[in-house]
Amino acid sequence: MFRNQTRLRDDIVFMDTADRGHTTMDAQRYQRAARTARDIVERELGSVKMSRFVFPDVPALQTMAENIYFESYGCFADLDGSGDAARAQALAAQALQRARAAA
Repeated sequence: MFRNQTRLRDDIVFMDTADRGHTTMDAQRYQRAARTARDIVERELGSVKMSRFVFPDVPALQTMAENIYFESYGCFADLDGSGDAARAQALAAQALQRARAAA
């Protein structure tokens, strides 16, 4: 349990510093951190409401919760009510449409 907590903390700190531009973005490391954090959260905190992960000071937590939601339900979550989920859905649909047209 302690090892998972330490790993989760480290992954969230890395993702947050990358999101804020304080460190160079390493896409593969970011993806590994996000997957590991997601797995730990699902396993250890599965019964916690996702809205509990909305902290304006640590946006990586919200991103992680929204990614878990997307993977679980196949649609975008709007945990903070910002409307970003609807915009993300529209942009994703446009990107898929362009990709299909190009293929």
